[in-house]
Amino acid sequence: MNEAVSSVLYCSVLGPLEVRVAGRKAVIGAPKQRLLLTIMLCRVNMVVPSAQLIDALWGEFPPRTARKNLQVYVSSLRKIVGDRIDFQGWGYCFHAQPDELDLLRFHALARAGRNAIRSGDLTTAAEFLGEAIQIWAEQPLAEFAHVPLIAGEAERFTEQFLSVYEDWVELEIELGRHVEALAGLDLVAARFPARERIAAAKMTALVRCGRTAEALAHFQTVRRHLAVEMGIDPSRVLQDLHQEILAGGVRRGRGGSVRVAVPRPGRLQGPANQLPRDIADFVGREAEMRRIVTDPAAVTVITGELGIGKTALAMRAAHTISPAFPDGALMVTLRRPGGEPRPAAEMQRELLEAAGLDVTGVHDDALGSLWRSWLSGRSVLLVLDDAPDESAVRPLLPGASASKVLVTSRSRLSGLEAVDRVGLRELSGAEGIEFLGKMIGAERVRRDLDAVMALFDRYGLSPLTLRLLGGRFARLPRVPLSRLADRLARAECVLDEFAAGDVSLRERFEQHYNRPSWAHRAAFRALGALHGPPFEHDELVAALHGGGTPAERVIEAFLEANILSVPDHEVAAHSMLYTMSPLAHRYAAELRAAGR
Repeated sequence: MNEAVSSVLYCSVLGPLEVRVAGRKAVIGAPKQRLLLTIMLCRVNMVVPSAQLIDALWGEFPPRTARKNLQVYVSSLRKIVGDRIDFQGWGYCFHAQPDELDLLRFHALARAGRNAIRSGDLTTAAEFLGEAIQIWAEQPLAEFAHVPLIAGEAERFTEQFLSVYEDWVELEIELGRHVEALAGLDLVAARFPARERIAAAKMTALVRCGRTAEALAHFQTVRRHLAVEMGIDPSRVLQDLHQEILAGGVRRGRGGSVRVAVPRPGRLQGPANQLPRDIADFVGREAEMRRIVTDPAAVTVITGELGIGKTALAMRAAHTISPAFPDGALMVTLRRPGGEPRPAAEMQRELLEAAGLDVTGVHDDALGSLWRSWLSGRSVLLVLDDAPDESAVRPLLPGASASKVLVTSRSRLSGLEAVDRVGLRELSGAEGIEFLGKMIGAERVRRDLDAVMALFDRYGLSPLTLRLLGGRFARLPRVPLSRLADRLARAECVLDEFAAGDVSLRERFEQHYNRPSWAHRAAFRALGALHGPPFEHDELVAALHGGGTPAERVIEAFLEANILSVPDHEVAAHSMLYTMSPLAHRYAAELRAAGR
């Protein structure tokens, strides 16, 4: 690949902001106009909400004319960059190709290099990665270091550069070019003394150049820095490398600690997109999607009751934002098929193996450190599905990195700090109609709209409920929906009717609510004695009284677990209403009647 730019437009953000048109530098003098362009380039090919742009440009107290001024700035920028900026109803998007923006070119070269690693062509991989790091000019966008949004993006770009640099320098050493690798390693290692992969690469290169004493001295420098600045010891990987040097030097090839530090042919140090498929008939959740896509939080928890569509939303959001994470996308389920939580070490081992690391023989106690070390400096999208509690999530979260984590859980996971929580409610009636229409045909839904609305009232509007209803109706294409609705209403055990293939609503409820260790099983059964939902606060307290735990505390536990929720419009000074899934309430009534 060569450096020639095929487009008449070329923009740079991996250093000072610069725009060139037909090879000539464009003058963008107005500070707010430069800032606006910078934000859109940092989020290239993604919609940036107008509210976020206004906040970045004017802070907490924007002028009344802010939105109009924003339109004027965009219009001025279009005179320079053409029609690459468009408005999509709620924000602006700057469209560009890899030959038009250095950031995209950097990502394209990094992907090409890592694909070459996967195919085992290490020489080509080193060429691509080396070309990628040459694009890096200096500290990105230093003139906007005072703008939190840009500062965060610049930090993310730096992490991505370091991740690519680490892969490249390890390849150079693996290919026997340790003398050449050392030329730049001194500067990078001094600038980023906490980067243990860079420290390991420098120590390895020094030993292979016959400079063992300098390699040991560098380990002590890194050890002191970590102790003083962070209060921690070097990772087990770096300590093992130190011991190997003391024992006689680092072996060439792929053995010992170097086996971890240097990529192997056919294995990728950074996974490709390993997300499951997106769901084609996804409906609604526009506000939640915008929030997840645009929120800068490193961890987003998507929470809601059983069957509310948490995983579907996480997958839709993950597929949308995955291009912004050049080191790949991974997903792990935090429960076993029967619903039991998985041990942290088991999940860490699965993730490390998915990332291309050979962890055979690595002790369970060392996996957490190895996982965090691998994540450090990488930009990975991680989806943690069906988290049982906070303790299951914490061992998998990255430390300081440019990665993003999406967590789905039936619980709010209120104990997790510094996360953004997106709570899901049932779909609206219009969204439910659209959902069923995609499954069984919009015309069939319209013909029996009264029956459809009655089903919504009776069984709720969770996506799982609608999917199971739609699957049942699709098997009987010539039977009117009103007749099928009457049949459901007459069913002796209506929960048994909500099943399709290997998905059964009753089995989902049993896995969730019949856990022997669950402290509130009796209180859940007590909900089945109530008429409703919704429930008034006083009747709920009366029903839960006398169970050994104060009723108010049980209500809080049910709210935390999304068994109960408070409707947004149902809070008044004299009363508070609670609601729950109609089918979950039927299940509670069944358990109570059976004395289980």
